[in-house]
Amino acid sequence: MPDLRQGCAIRAVSFDAAGTLFVPHPGVGAVYAEVAARHGIVRDACELESRFRPAFAAAQRRWRVPYGADDSDALTFWAEVISGTFGEPLPYETVCDLYDAFASATRWRLVPGAHAAVDLARAHGLPTAVVSNFDCRLEPLLAGIGLGPFDAVVASTAVGRAKPDPAVLIEACRRLGVVPADVLHLGDSEREDGVMCVAAGARWLRVDPLVGIPLEELSAILAVA
Repeated sequence: MPDLRQGCAIRAVSFDAAGTLFVPHPGVGAVYAEVAARHGIVRDACELESRFRPAFAAAQRRWRVPYGADDSDALTFWAEVISGTFGEPLPYETVCDLYDAFASATRWRLVPGAHAAVDLARAHGLPTAVVSNFDCRLEPLLAGIGLGPFDAVVASTAVGRAKPDPAVLIEACRRLGVVPADVLHLGDSEREDGVMCVAAGARWLRVDPLVGIPLEELSAILAVA
């Protein structure tokens, strides 16, 4: 990994959301099984968990704009993921409840170091943003989980593009009044966050959600920013 302390001064810090700041709790399969059971659909949580990622990846490949080109499109995208996960289309009301479940902060837990990383950026006087392949659930979720307010929150559905397209980060930069070269972005996905940053000319610090945000490395980078 290149030395992130080199180059232009860092004037803003952006964060990916799911997989970087927070992860599903206790897991997608468990939440899907619980919510579906309320509709009389009984499935094993572990089986749903194992089927979710392939269904999600298949939907991403099929969609021109993964996650949906706008907020109304997002529900249709997730309905396809849900159908693939359950192995059959589910009733509309069930799909809506499954989609809405992940609008609740109780369905997520913070990645270790998430609060500290955001606070560290703010302590250096840097504006903060969230740049995520997400939809209209994002901003209320950030507030509910106790991480807001951010200076900019940009979900992919607000731009009509999804990472790794740099348009999502560029829109955040526009709102913050900086250019991508001024930004340090933290994210868990090389395919989405890393490629986006290379395309935009921003710097990227990888996060492993199982380990947590690398606070010492972040602190060292910001100390010379």
